[in-house]
Amino acid sequence: MDKSTVVRRNPSLLFSVLDEDTVFFSADRGQYYGTQAVGSHIWALIEEEMSISSICDKLLEHFSVDQETCEREVSCFMKQLEMEGLIMIR
Repeated sequence: MDKSTVVRRNPSLLFSVLDEDTVFFSADRGQYYGTQAVGSHIWALIEEEMSISSICDKLLEHFSVDQETCEREVSCFMKQLEMEGLIMIR
C-alpha cells in the first residue's frame, strides 16, 4: 500500500461517533472496533474514496506531523482496517 492507494470505508459497517472516538461494528465478523481522535478523523474523510496522500494532506491541516510520518502511519492504519474488512481498496 502506498500514498497513491485509494481507500473508502466499507459501507456495510455500522458505526457511531462518541466525542472524538468512533466505534465500528462488523456484522460479518461479529466484532466491535474502536479508534480515537486521529482515526476518527480519517474515518470521516474516507466516507468517499480518497488516496492516502490526500488523507495526509487533510491531516496535516489539523495535526502536527510531517508528510513522511503521516503517510507511513496512515498506510499502516489502512492495512489494519483492510485486514479486518473495515475498508475497501481500489
